[in-house]
Amino acid sequence: MSTIEIPNKSHFKTNEVCGLTGVKPYVLRFWEAEFDQIAPINSSSGQKLFVHSDIEAIAVIKKLLFEDKKTIEAAKAELPLILSGSAIANEGEEEEAYVSIRGLDKADLENLDLVKEGLHKILRRTSELKQIHSWS
Repeated sequence: MSTIEIPNKSHFKTNEVCGLTGVKPYVLRFWEAEFDQIAPINSSSGQKLFVHSDIEAIAVIKKLLFEDKKTIEAAKAELPLILSGSAIANEGEEEEAYVSIRGLDKADLENLDLVKEGLHKILRRTSELKQIHSWS
């Protein structure tokens, strides 16, 4: 799998994500509906904005579906393991290599995963409230 260079920005528009990942917009929209790990927020103007973790998830999903020829269901099952750093990469790079690059141990990764999940929930709820109350 080729590595995606994600620019140092906080949010990305749909066309930027498609350009970075090589995924067509209609495929991206389908994956948003199928995979909880892709959770764009809506800007005040109604435009979808993606964060780094969304792009990372899209890259992994693309690999699982297109390169590894997994089904959607198999990809759904495998994706959380890969994103949390608990799975062994197909190229033979084990979790230890992943962890040592980032200087984190397994417990750190699990804690970060919980925090990330909580933050995504807060972002989604905030976005919903903004839309409901027409906040800017």
